[in-house]
Amino acid sequence: MSEETPKKSNTGLIIGIGCAVLIVGTFVIGIVAAIAIPNFVSMQYKTKRSEIPMNMKAIKTMQVAYRQNFDVYVPAAAYPRTPSKEAQAWVVSESGGFQTLGWQPDGAVRGSYSVTTTANDFEIIGLSDIDGDGVYATYRATSSANPVAITPIDVY
Repeated sequence: MSEETPKKSNTGLIIGIGCAVLIVGTFVIGIVAAIAIPNFVSMQYKTKRSEIPMNMKAIKTMQVAYRQNFDVYVPAAAYPRTPSKEAQAWVVSESGGFQTLGWQPDGAVRGSYSVTTTANDFEIIGLSDIDGDGVYATYRATSSANPVAITPIDVY
């Protein structure tokens, strides 16, 4: 009689390698997510905040045109009263000086806008609170200067 030697099974080794690959893969995905998610959120905030200087440029254009026709700049109280994380409807009849100026945005806004005037100049202030933390990103523009952020770039 001949004796046969039992064959060794590699099943345990294959399962072990598979588990190691799964653990390393999960670890790598976790690192990528930890880096990518904050950058994605920051990009969304920047995109939403870009509404403020765009609207301010339009307000500036309307102020210059209004002055050419009527020899005065139009003051406007803050409207909407406070900026919001969520978009707010722009109600023309409630927008005060902006209605007089003939300016309204294309749809809802997240920011708040105001205009103060002197005989020879105006100042537009645009505020946003895209992340809802109560700290406002603030922009300023005048008849001779386009909108500029006056708060740090990481304030939304």
